[in-house]
Amino acid sequence: MGLEKSNAVILYGRKQGETSKILTVLTQKFGKLTLIAKGSRSMKSKFLGALEPYTVAQIVFYRKENREMQFLSDAAMIQPFVHIHAQLGKMALAAIPCEIIDKSEENEHVNRELYKLLVETLSALDVAASGHKNIIRVFYIRFLKLSGFEIELRYCSGCHKTEVDERQYYLFADGAYYCRACLDSNSDSFVLCKYILELLRWYNTIPLSQAHRARVAMTQGREVDSFLMTNLRYHVEGLENLKSIRYFIQLQSNLKMQQKGKKDGTEN
Repeated sequence: MGLEKSNAVILYGRKQGETSKILTVLTQKFGKLTLIAKGSRSMKSKFLGALEPYTVAQIVFYRKENREMQFLSDAAMIQPFVHIHAQLGKMALAAIPCEIIDKSEENEHVNRELYKLLVETLSALDVAASGHKNIIRVFYIRFLKLSGFEIELRYCSGCHKTEVDERQYYLFADGAYYCRACLDSNSDSFVLCKYILELLRWYNTIPLSQAHRARVAMTQGREVDSFLMTNLRYHVEGLENLKSIRYFIQLQSNLKMQQKGKKDGTEN
């Protein structure tokens, strides 16, 4: 057993005993880890402020191979993402990629690209003044690609036509769409209208830091979210029942109740 050091995103934590905390983190060097931070909930803890969910810290821990839980020795804050923690909506959105990674990644499966994607997602969410859900949608697409399930959006997989029809049919099993000439509607397909496909193409190419720029109507946003979440759940096990998404939907519902006069509009 030896001391190891790595940057890590704190995915979530839970209480252990009276003063300790069990953490799930995604590290840059070692993949996902479960850590116990003894005494971290004490007012005199050296960890104060460094172990909050949706932050980046440099951690030092005692590592032993094939042990389910490692022991945290030290931690120092690197990126606190203060704007995420200051806004309930941003915190609710930040929980979604963290839960997806927690439920889909095996412990100690090193994936530096996934770590980079999560940090970029949280960084973009932290600074964006609006368009926050677009950042999470780009995360979905890039997470699928890193998981080996890239969405083919460049052309019809039947005839390779790049022009977009008013509607086309996406098959999750193929990871691709077909124009009406190549595939008529069937029970296994998801209908993609022209606007949604073009928006997905934009998401697929834009830097994460620019994703907030899209202005998406609520009804079209729901269609995009349905497509992306169906895609995720089709290909990646364990994502059928995400608490973070249920919470965010409930939060949105509560906000709409406070804005009854508004029939439809642009998302934040």
